[in-house]
Amino acid sequence: MYQSDLRHILRKALESTKWTRSTKDEDNFRQVLCASLYEIISPNNVEIPSTRAAHGDIRIFGRRIEIMYANSEKVECLDKVLEDFDLLLESKIEFALVALRLDVAQTDSYLHNCIRVPMLKANGGAQDFAAHHFNGSTYAGVGIFLPGTFPQAPKPLTLRVGSGKNSTTYLNFDASSSIDRSAVVETGDSLMHVDVIGSREDVFIAFLFKRMDGFELIDHQASQRLIQIPYAPTPIILARCRNVDVRTKNRKYAEVEGVEMPVRPNIETGITVYAI
Repeated sequence: MYQSDLRHILRKALESTKWTRSTKDEDNFRQVLCASLYEIISPNNVEIPSTRAAHGDIRIFGRRIEIMYANSEKVECLDKVLEDFDLLLESKIEFALVALRLDVAQTDSYLHNCIRVPMLKANGGAQDFAAHHFNGSTYAGVGIFLPGTFPQAPKPLTLRVGSGKNSTTYLNFDASSSIDRSAVVETGDSLMHVDVIGSREDVFIAFLFKRMDGFELIDHQASQRLIQIPYAPTPIILARCRNVDVRTKNRKYAEVEGVEMPVRPNIETGITVYAI
């Protein structure tokens, strides 16, 4: 269930972590995150494996959690981030966390300055753009960041790294008031809940992904819209976005005038779904 105590523990720790500046790299960030966790739960319940191999970056109560940390000096490739997301799709881990430390520089307004996403030319063809292949299915890899970003027309971006050529950018970080703090990313038949902690204004933003097994989505009428990059000659569709209520599939019964009626309570209402 995605509204578990462990999810709330991680959210609380991340809220504390975003105000801790000493996060230079992934190992350092993991230490800072664990320090915040120790203020909520016993250190005896947190394991830090000596290697990343098959054990997760941290384990809490035995639950495997993968962490990805990036900033403009330690840039990560999108495919590396999607490796952890695919582990979620395979139910091999409990949580996937992507934490981004931003800066006050204007270039850090764009996701591309921390995560190397596919480049775009000023115009031209873009068939199957950002397509990521997984177990015979395909999803738009950059779509996992849509709850905290919004697409714009491609523009040049001067990267602040010592090597590599300049790139284009098309995903801006949303202002704090516009972020979908609680959203769903839909990939085929799989549902992933994402919590977004922090914002561009906080110079820290984290995406906490968790599987949503045993739930169904109840669509609001006429709520679907396209999330697309303005692009010539044809806009590039990243996702289909809609507004839904989340409902548990587990049937519970309530007695109404002596007759047992199935009740499926809504867990969350008015939540945004990004079908990527």
